Amino acid sequence: MKVTFTVDGVPPKKDGANSMWRKPAEVPRLKAFRIAACASLDGRTPRDGRVSLTVRIYAPPAAGDLDNFATGICDALMAVHPRVPVDPALWAELPDAAKPDRAIAFRDDQVVSRLVLERLPVPAEGPRYEVELGWE
Repeated sequence: MKVTFTVDGVPPKKDGANSMWRKPAEVPRLKAFRIAACASLDGRTPRDGRVSLTVRIYAPPAAGDLDNFATGICDALMAVHPRVPVDPALWAELPDAAKPDRAIAFRDDQVVSRLVLERLPVPAEGPRYEVELGWE
């Protein structure tokens, strides 16, 4: 099975010791990503087995490092760690499947067996990124 989706803007990124789930700059990115991922999976539950992930990021280098985007994307496809406090009011408008306490594509990113990220020139319409998830 394979799903592909596109999100406007730049991906969520994980950097530093503080959780991205609590950073004001990352919350809108996480929301947009999780809504798009849930829509593309169309109600499917997280799957077990090996996962491949390909991401094409159309954003300038100043937007963030690719390794931080990789970690942010993988973590955003799982549920937030139970010890990370998140404000439910920040996520109230999201569909239930996209809320932080729900895994979207997998329960643990250790199942990711292939990860390809590339940065490409920003198109005239602005930054965006394309994600392709595949399960064996």
